[in-house]
Amino acid sequence: MSSPEPAQITPKASKNKIKETSKKKSKSHSVTVTGNGKNEGENPHWAYKPPPGYKLFDHAFETETFDWDSVQKDDDLEIWLIRVPDSVKPQHLDGLEIDAPSSSRSGQVGSLSRKSTVYDIWSMGDDDTEFAGAEELRGLSCLLPRRRKMGKLYVAPKEIARHLVVSAQPSRASPPEHPSILHQNPPRPSHPKELLKHHFVPCGAKPPINSDHASIDTDGQAEGGDAGSSFGGSPRKTKESMVKESKSTKRKVEGDTLRKITIKKPKIAKYVG
Repeated sequence: MSSPEPAQITPKASKNKIKETSKKKSKSHSVTVTGNGKNEGENPHWAYKPPPGYKLFDHAFETETFDWDSVQKDDDLEIWLIRVPDSVKPQHLDGLEIDAPSSSRSGQVGSLSRKSTVYDIWSMGDDDTEFAGAEELRGLSCLLPRRRKMGKLYVAPKEIARHLVVSAQPSRASPPEHPSILHQNPPRPSHPKELLKHHFVPCGAKPPINSDHASIDTDGQAEGGDAGSSFGGSPRKTKESMVKESKSTKRKVEGDTLRKITIKKPKIAKYVG
């Protein structure tokens, strides 16, 4: 019988080798320490990029007219806000003369003629609340570039002193070239006043035109008794009319009886044989 082979025993690593491997693993890349914290500082990829088809505004300028510091130092400068339509360019306002606008009340201060269109220039008062069409100008503010800050825009150090609105005149209907002739009635004849006769006829003074209405009224008064007094008539007239009617009826009855009595009977002849 063969005896089993003894298991192979791996030699253990010495402590020195373990330290060397640990030193190799602990070695890392160098880290640069900055003065800002995490996710702070300037990043070249954070700069604003305009969308395609647009260009970034160049804040560099040479004149000092609109410089923030120059406006603040000069007390004679005022900021005016002017709203113009698209058809009017800033060069069209060069050399334009207008009346001195008032800051308290609204009114027209001038006009601008451009080709076939005339524009009115209106001044908008600060206390006028009835001025329509430019209410949004009251809530606007002005931004001025500042040379010391690399041309960046800052809110103007002064408030807007005047608000002007340039608007086109309303269209007016032009008269027709060949106006149509309107039909006119002939003049009415005028009668001389000295030949006119005054005739006063109050309401109800004329007699009734139709006799049927009068007979109906008298019959109604006779049957109603005092009906005339209720309609404004006098009771004496109603009594007199009743007496006349009674007399006329008596005469009619007497005439009928006489006619009946005076009728002659036919004579009967006797035959003698």
